[in-house]
Amino acid sequence: MTNHNLPAYLRLANGDKNHSKADLEKMVNIEEKLKGSNDNIDKAPETLSELGKGYYYFIVNELAKRDILSDLDIPMVEQAADCLDKMQLADEVLNEEGLWIDARDSRGNEFKKEHPAVKTKMSYLNQFRFLSGQLGMSPSSRAQMALANVEAKVEEEKPLNKLMEKKKQNRA
Repeated sequence: MTNHNLPAYLRLANGDKNHSKADLEKMVNIEEKLKGSNDNIDKAPETLSELGKGYYYFIVNELAKRDILSDLDIPMVEQAADCLDKMQLADEVLNEEGLWIDARDSRGNEFKKEHPAVKTKMSYLNQFRFLSGQLGMSPSSRAQMALANVEAKVEEEKPLNKLMEKKKQNRA
């Protein structure tokens, strides 16, 4: 992940060699306006089951600590919570019925085949992986953000960049 993919407030806090402080402050203001309100984010959608609502509140509470959620994120958080709910339901079926079921081919021969709930769980797991990455919930997406922050700090500490920053400050 490059600095350009980071929100402007992170680039402002960590320094950005490609934009001035004034430009970054303007970008922060624009991003805040685009973000919209977060008045409804703490209300779980009625379409979720009770377990899904529990997952929804967990996700919102954890992500609220980073102050990145807005009402625009409700559908994505809702879908992530629903995926976790559906995976739990598939797990319950698999725990009760097992990974394999008896089946018959067209000739009447019996054989074992994978339980359909396995495919269902994998489908929801793949969808959840995508959504959690978009929301910054996966370890790799957090690691990418952390790496970008470290790279920005290293870049800021380079002697030439320090000198250029002093020169900018002297002009102002």
